[in-house]
Amino acid sequence: MKTPFYLMVFKTFHAQRNQIRKDMESYELSPGQPKVLRYVLGNENCMLKDIAEACDVECATVSRILTSLEEKKMLIRTIDAKNKRALKLCITEKGKHALQEWNTHCKEVEALSLKGFSEEEQEQFKQFLNRMYHNLSNKTLD
Repeated sequence: MKTPFYLMVFKTFHAQRNQIRKDMESYELSPGQPKVLRYVLGNENCMLKDIAEACDVECATVSRILTSLEEKKMLIRTIDAKNKRALKLCITEKGKHALQEWNTHCKEVEALSLKGFSEEEQEQFKQFLNRMYHNLSNKTLD
């Protein structure tokens, strides 16, 4: 019996996630934290809902992640005096270092994942994934 496409995607996602998360503790990061740090790095004065939308998670989840990152001293959160709903988020040097190390690790897993794919195949694969994501979320990836 052939493996259905949805199961191929599901199993591939889990295999990649397992490789990526294998050494997560060594960066002092937990699931969900890297994508929030990455968003905050480029959007230091933002609202919780903006982070949630960009990271495809609920606001309550973002709030818990921010609290955890603050406790780890990876970011500083204050309320914007001009807009009480906006957060002033600043990634600390510790947070920047953890994110940099994490990105390096993810690039290594990406190289392993795409081993044997030509540059043309990799580009085509990215286009397919972007189209699939758009079909499912009505959003596009950069």
